[in-house]
Amino acid sequence: MNAIIHDKSNIIHKHSVFASLCILFILLAMCINDLPVQLYGGTLAASPIWILSVILLIITLLRNNYYLHLDPYSYLFLNFFILSFTISFIQCVYYYLAEGVYINNYGVSIIGKLFFASSYYFVFFLVVYCSNYLLCFVSKKTFINILTGVSFFLFLIMVIEYIDPSLLSVFHLTMDGYGVGARLRLLSPEPSIAAFTFNLFIMITLTFSKNIFLRIFYVGLLILGNLVIGSKSSLILIVCAGLLVFYLNLSFIQKLKSLILLIPSIVLCGYVTVNTILPALTIDVEQFSSVSTRLITSIWALLSLLYYPLGEGYGTYTVWFTSPLESAIDFANEFVPFSLNLSEINAMINTGNYLSAKSGILSSVIYSGFIAVMFFFLLFKKSFKDISLSNIVYYQKISLRIVLWYTFLSLLLAVNIEVLYVFLLPFIVVNFVRNFTA
Repeated sequence: MNAIIHDKSNIIHKHSVFASLCILFILLAMCINDLPVQLYGGTLAASPIWILSVILLIITLLRNNYYLHLDPYSYLFLNFFILSFTISFIQCVYYYLAEGVYINNYGVSIIGKLFFASSYYFVFFLVVYCSNYLLCFVSKKTFINILTGVSFFLFLIMVIEYIDPSLLSVFHLTMDGYGVGARLRLLSPEPSIAAFTFNLFIMITLTFSKNIFLRIFYVGLLILGNLVIGSKSSLILIVCAGLLVFYLNLSFIQKLKSLILLIPSIVLCGYVTVNTILPALTIDVEQFSSVSTRLITSIWALLSLLYYPLGEGYGTYTVWFTSPLESAIDFANEFVPFSLNLSEINAMINTGNYLSAKSGILSSVIYSGFIAVMFFFLLFKKSFKDISLSNIVYYQKISLRIVLWYTFLSLLLAVNIEVLYVFLLPFIVVNFVRNFTA
């Protein structure tokens, strides 16, 4: 009898060790998204996470007799992928029947575009499903230790890159842009993605830290990391997320009282914006194209909801973007009080390269319309609800809410999600907390 119990204990331990190692590899793969192999395999190959998640899916299917045990988050991601892919496929068929061709103006097959653009969303499902399944075999302490280890791994990468970026060249498609005063990218293609990745890991590690001195250390590390990476906007988004959580936790009377401080603050911010920020922004817009591109493509995504309520499609957006994008350019030129730099927009239109909104949520809206709006609404609603229902301490609930708001604001305003698998981490953590405390 004791031998049987001992054997079962060994099996459980082996499953736990294997699952923990897999989670470690998944989290590390989330940090790597600029591999040179993408030159041959496309943007999807920029991160090893897709092949890792496929292998883990096969293992879980074999272990469970080819049955998927879907958690609520995996179910949501899978249904969004199936629905958006099906509608996009129908749009491709319609375009072929109406136009008699399946090649867009850039000489690319719309069917090829359909599979390429939608593949990211399928990988998102794989990552969420595999992570949530494996975490069923991982203890809370082990998971926190893994998160802490990956956070310090990113800090180590930051130190190495700050000293000598060339040491990390094997992880990057190109080292162009590095020089005196250059912003750090860690293992990502650009600083904004690097900052988002670093911030999420540090903030989640901070959430589960019980030592007050460690919390102070992580806060300092968070500020230092963003300053070294050169992403002040990320710090602003974190502050905005914190203010949102603080304000939403106030009672109605407290909210009314807060207006006494809020109204003068708004007036002061408005004065600073008009006299300082707008003049500086005008110079930035004239010299650089990023602000103009972000503004116009954001308007494009919103207008696309009016032109194509079900989205422009993963495959057909390259042929249907003209009307909403032209309307967005006209709208921006009419209402923005300074001349816009359209060089990047014109390059996108002429070549078809990087033809998308510079926002994860808005690019999904272009592809899938109101379906994407509903998907992200349900995703974040479910996450906030699960935090409220969990048995974690109040401080951790507040901290996780800040993480979710920061994720939402970043996906809406700052970063795209094509290779940004780390944006899935907050939902994986929330699902883990929900299951662990159920």
